[in-house]
Amino acid sequence: MPKFPSVDWFETLREEVNQDPRFRALGSCDAVVGVKVGARVFSLTFEAFECSGVAEIDVPGLRDVDFYLEMSPKEWREVIQNIRANGKADPKHTLNSLDLTRPGGILRSKDALLRLSFYRYYLSLQFFFDAAAKVETAFA
Repeated sequence: MPKFPSVDWFETLREEVNQDPRFRALGSCDAVVGVKVGARVFSLTFEAFECSGVAEIDVPGLRDVDFYLEMSPKEWREVIQNIRANGKADPKHTLNSLDLTRPGGILRSKDALLRLSFYRYYLSLQFFFDAAAKVETAFA
């Protein structure tokens, strides 16, 4: 059982979505997305119709992503547990609603134009995280 947060956990999600034709049906997604979980940071590379790579990076590496999603380990855990309980994120726990309802949001970017790509690829990114419903998860 992969632990969250870890490369293994994100790799498991990557494998799930890359095997699911519904992910491909959402259209092309071309973005390098950061995920910040407390002090730990991960990079997810999406190319065309797949997630092509997962890596753990350092905080300065966030300058090389298009945008990133930042929450505390407790907040991420709540989101993942919600997805596991419901089969996908309920309306209060989608990436979009979390960004809109939390003070300061969860979406970060060095560039306003790159920030907009989150909204362009939102459905693919939500589908990626909703794959957590299929992954038994231990929490660090």
